[in-house]
Amino acid sequence: MSRSRTAARLTGLAALAGLVIAGLTAPPAAAAEPAVGTCYSYKKSTLGDVSSTAAPVACTAKHTAETYYVRTLPESFGIPAKASTAKRLSAAEPCTVKAMNAYLGIPDRKLPSRFQTAVLFPTKAEWEAGERWMRCDVVLQGGTALVNLTKPAAEVVAGAPSEQFDFCTPGTPNAKNTSAFPCNKPKKNWIKVLDKDLGQPGSKFPGTRNVERRTRSLCKAQGKAWNGKEKYPGWWAIWPTSKGWREGRRSAECFVPYLQYQAELAQRNPAPAEPPAETPAS
Repeated sequence: MSRSRTAARLTGLAALAGLVIAGLTAPPAAAAEPAVGTCYSYKKSTLGDVSSTAAPVACTAKHTAETYYVRTLPESFGIPAKASTAKRLSAAEPCTVKAMNAYLGIPDRKLPSRFQTAVLFPTKAEWEAGERWMRCDVVLQGGTALVNLTKPAAEVVAGAPSEQFDFCTPGTPNAKNTSAFPCNKPKKNWIKVLDKDLGQPGSKFPGTRNVERRTRSLCKAQGKAWNGKEKYPGWWAIWPTSKGWREGRRSAECFVPYLQYQAELAQRNPAPAEPPAETPAS
């Protein structure tokens, strides 16, 4: 065979090989696992989702969320969207208010705040690409939307009075609308003074009457504790339903009128008396 024919044949084989290779789709490579301190920008509706496709952004740019906990899931967990709610809640058990507050630099805070945790898992495509993480993000609620921040959450907290993050409702609270608003309308706001879990992840719902009775008892005590010396202190109680319990909402929530709360707070922490005016020496 001549040299020219051999070269042509090799060229043809290479071209054919190129066509075959081009026709194959390589499996997507797994992305790097999310890291603590990574920021994202997504809407409040994401709080009820299993996954988010929001890409990481700089924490000095506008963002609504920051990751404070990451763990690796076992292969047996399976595609998160197909997992049971109980299974996902169990995986997210370390993402507590205590852990979130420690990350924010407010480990001793007792009063509930407008900060909340968003628990997120890989999408179906990400799981099939080999991603096995679960992450917990801290977000700041601002009514019906999440607050846009332009610096890391711990810096935001350190640079503002703690009461700026208190949780208020715009009016009398109810079970269908407990969005966390800033406490800036004293005559209308009710402030959340207790948010207490009534059961552990995976625990059996104790029954509506038991849950209601326990929540009312807790909130009545909070009404007395934050009565502001009112003759008839107000308080409001919200307790979970059996459906909410299965979905991870197991908290007894207690509210009191904001003016009542402020009056009690002022009595507990009276303003220091002003020192007498100095008189010039004679």
